[in-house]
Amino acid sequence: MTTNKQALRWSLIMLAILFPLLYAGYIHYQRSNFSCEVHTTIVDDKYVVDAIMDYTFHGDSGTLETSGEYIPLNAPPVAVSNKVLFNAWRENGEVVLISNETNELPKKDEAYRLTIPDFYHARDRGLRFKLTSANASSYFFIYANFPIFYCTKG
Repeated sequence: MTTNKQALRWSLIMLAILFPLLYAGYIHYQRSNFSCEVHTTIVDDKYVVDAIMDYTFHGDSGTLETSGEYIPLNAPPVAVSNKVLFNAWRENGEVVLISNETNELPKKDEAYRLTIPDFYHARDRGLRFKLTSANASSYFFIYANFPIFYCTKG
């Protein structure tokens, strides 16, 4: 009987040690591997861009897929889309993204491209922001202490 009690005691001790380690690993994995969706509208005097952006993070890399409409003043809407592959890491409490590849459509220059960061339409460009949980199912992308995106988990 004492052998069984000792085996049970050691099993409980091992579980007490392993459970917090497994939970910490799970939290780290969830923090680095997720996807979320942003619906954004850029309004200017001469145009409106209405787009949905899907960010997917896989540890140290990720993708961004964007689709929407560019609506110039007094002109028909133009469908826009983009796929950006990027590297990602955390540094000083912020997330750093560096674009590897981008496929922005349409290929011609549109006025809205002057107002968005180079990360979204050029290779080897960076973007840095804080990624803060808003709740269990969403994040805020914060730049210069100002929330720029509200992103809901997919």
